[in-house]
Amino acid sequence: MLEQTLWIYLSGLLFAYLHSFTASQSCKQWMYGLGLKEPHYRLTYSIVSLLTTLLWAWYIHHLPDIPLYHIEGGLAWLCIALQVLGALIALAAFVPIDGLVFLGLRKDVEHDDPFIVRGIYRWVRHPMYTGAMLLLLAMPEQTWNGLHFTLVLCLYFIIGSRLEEKRMLKSHPSYAAYQLTVPAFLPKRPNDLKGEF
Repeated sequence: MLEQTLWIYLSGLLFAYLHSFTASQSCKQWMYGLGLKEPHYRLTYSIVSLLTTLLWAWYIHHLPDIPLYHIEGGLAWLCIALQVLGALIALAAFVPIDGLVFLGLRKDVEHDDPFIVRGIYRWVRHPMYTGAMLLLLAMPEQTWNGLHFTLVLCLYFIIGSRLEEKRMLKSHPSYAAYQLTVPAFLPKRPNDLKGEF
């Protein structure tokens, strides 16, 4: 299984690089120079991200694998409850977002990377990542490859959030105050968060 694990991490590294590069400002400027403008860039990014994620998952699914664990009983129900909570957190992340702008079907009137502090974003900075990590880590049934796929994704979410926040700080100086007040992944109600940043 060591060889398969190595390929999971290597392919994950390639996936993370492609995903992060296509989201970078340098890639955006390069594509803008070729004539692709917002919102078409965001739409292209969304399609490429979906396809590369599916391709990576398909590749890992076809690697030789072995069962790792299967949780039953009350603990299994706890895992399912955590997954439902993760799904709700991830869905809540989309409530204050303009879905058409997010997918690249319409241009945001203010900025390429809108700064949102409404809804669940008042309690956690990266609710999509939080929800996805809960869904993945609370799987009541897991294989060897599935576990390492999950670990690679969670690691990417953490590193990717840092890269995302660097972009936000350049675009929105007030994001620094938001970082100091609102936690990244574990939701809590901040006592001193008042109004918009």
